[in-house]
Amino acid sequence: MFLRWGYFVARHRVAVMLLSLVLLLVMVPLIPSGLDRLSAEGWEDPTAESSVVARNLGDDFGEGGSVFWVIFSSDTLQATDPAFQAEVQQAIAPLADRPEIISIVGYANTGSEQFISADGHKSYVLITSRTRQGNAGKDLAEYRRLVQTPTLDHMWGGWDAAYQSFTTQAQNDLRRQEIVSLPISLVVLVFVFGSLVAAGLPLLVGILSIPAALGAISVMAHLTETSIYVLNIATILGLAVSIDYSLFIVSRFREELSRRDTPDALAITLATAGKAVFFSGMIVAVGLIALMMFPMYALRSLGIGGSLVVALAVFYALTFLPAVLSILGRRIDRLAVRGMAADHGQAEGLWGRLAELVMRRPFMVLVPVLAALILAGVPFLNVNFGTPGMETLPADDESRVAYDTLRADFAFPEVLPIEVLLYPSSGQMTDPENLAALAQTVERVSALPGVESVESIFDLTPNGTASAPEELAAVLQSTDPAVAGRVHGLLNPTGARLRIAAAAAPESQQAKDLVYRLRDFGPSETGGLEMLVGGASAVNADIVDSIVDRIPYALGFIAVATYVVLCLLLGSLFLPFKAIVMAALSITASFGALVWVFQDGHLSGLLGFEPTGYIVPMVPVMMFCILFGLSMDYEVLMLSRMQEEYEKDRNNTRAVAVGLERTGRVITSAAIVMITVFGAAVVDRLLILQSLGVGMALAIFIDATIVRALLVPATMRIMGSINWWAPSWLRRLQDRLGVGEAAPKPLEHVAR
Repeated sequence: MFLRWGYFVARHRVAVMLLSLVLLLVMVPLIPSGLDRLSAEGWEDPTAESSVVARNLGDDFGEGGSVFWVIFSSDTLQATDPAFQAEVQQAIAPLADRPEIISIVGYANTGSEQFISADGHKSYVLITSRTRQGNAGKDLAEYRRLVQTPTLDHMWGGWDAAYQSFTTQAQNDLRRQEIVSLPISLVVLVFVFGSLVAAGLPLLVGILSIPAALGAISVMAHLTETSIYVLNIATILGLAVSIDYSLFIVSRFREELSRRDTPDALAITLATAGKAVFFSGMIVAVGLIALMMFPMYALRSLGIGGSLVVALAVFYALTFLPAVLSILGRRIDRLAVRGMAADHGQAEGLWGRLAELVMRRPFMVLVPVLAALILAGVPFLNVNFGTPGMETLPADDESRVAYDTLRADFAFPEVLPIEVLLYPSSGQMTDPENLAALAQTVERVSALPGVESVESIFDLTPNGTASAPEELAAVLQSTDPAVAGRVHGLLNPTGARLRIAAAAAPESQQAKDLVYRLRDFGPSETGGLEMLVGGASAVNADIVDSIVDRIPYALGFIAVATYVVLCLLLGSLFLPFKAIVMAALSITASFGALVWVFQDGHLSGLLGFEPTGYIVPMVPVMMFCILFGLSMDYEVLMLSRMQEEYEKDRNNTRAVAVGLERTGRVITSAAIVMITVFGAAVVDRLLILQSLGVGMALAIFIDATIVRALLVPATMRIMGSINWWAPSWLRRLQDRLGVGEAAPKPLEHVAR
């Protein structure tokens, strides 16, 4: 199949090249319309209890929208000074009449000391909007324009402010990564090929693949909610695999061109390296598709977007690139930078000699290397998962500074509380017996370890308790708009709301334990009321639980699908299993390093980040799903070449040595490019992107060095001819699907 496609491209090279560009011309104009629809949201599980609470807050209490806080400060005035508060009120007055604003709450209309900082020079105002969280970015821009003060400093915070920061920072990080990675990639390619023409082709394929993928992602953004991080993943992953695949094909074409004419060289290139690229792309796509098994639309969109990028990279590597190679022919070595020595495929180079050395004492190599990789993964056993909160933004970002200020300087910063909703089993929530049950629940919740305070409807009574029913009745019947608004936010006939300030940070294990304890409350502790627990800490717990619950299904899908694809490619039942184990080992070691560096904070000074004490759970999930396929790139190319050599004389030891030698240079070069592209994330300021990029670069390094150079030849030598055994039905299936062809001998017997 691939051999015939090579001859077809050689005959119709101009037509194939032009037709491959049509897709680009269709996709590029679509890019602008979809990029504005990308969101920094989407990490929550929509089926989780915390998501139910978030929806009910909007439906039952009118607070399902966006919440902003504005912190006003003065070096000279006290925040309780009438002049200070008058200026605050004047500043926020333009927002009061806007139809989407539900409430504006601060010291001026409550008199509560919770709105005054410990040093007395700061005061914050909470602004609640009907605009759905994640969609208030345009509103925020208008609010910033309207709220002005002549003498007070002020800064904006809240999740929509943070979403804007995440979006802007992700775009800035992407540009920085490109500035760092592209020049280094070009230098590596020039060094590998010794020709500017040959070196430029892999970059050209990347330049074609990425805009086409962005157009496809824009279409996707119109059809479903799509994460802003798709841009970063698509661009960086697209560049990496495009260069990788093109490097494999161009290297094999130049090798074959030294022995035969252009059409035959192109056909053999596609029958060998081209086939490996096709199957590698399938395996990478399998890993990315596994992200769709998780309920978070951010992960799902990353899976879809990444799969589109990989599919387009394979498409251009097998259409546009071979067409250009056919047109160039021997001119591919034009603009030579240095001479290149011919390589005739003997096991006499560095990689071949290393393979032979390892295969003399395979167990002496295998055991300590396996132990070292497993030991490197041990820190992951102590992983602490947390959701990507505002603390993952750069320390000088305004919304991050506002968040840190609120938590550090105010006694009860009610910005990320645990939200508890209570519903009666019968009657209305305002019935005396249900209010008594509510009071009982508030008392028991307040007594839990780790609870600093509980805000409830009873806080609005003069003495702050439920002991005087007539006082509570007066509050419920109040005609004061400010009081009535707060009442509606805490109690209505259908249910009641508690806002719990926890002593621990929302992402901490202590906060998650408190969520689980609250969810264990039974009817005896709530007086028969049904309890639902949400808020930031609950979202954190639900995300981790949701991911952990679905990981076995995702891993099982990746393992089975990868095994099937590799069986079809390699015609072996054992090699696919070995390849899967090798990939898992390199990823395990990188997971350990991820915890050691980004959770525990080692090398934080060198890498320029603030450790948060946790790992965002989506990072190892994305790393595994992406890396599992990428690590197979090298495995597929290397094993395919070993298989070619094995078919010549059935000598396993020679096949391993020659195969490793023949792929050593190109795999090393591809790995350097891949490490450069992913490792450029060290310049990122978003911690989630920095940890993802550095973790992936490390895994690629381990896979391309320790695994390839030591584990692969050791295990191949130990298994011997068992490596290549396959039942006859698998061989027949390969032939039926047209993927079992080896390099043709002799060429004149092949129908062209």
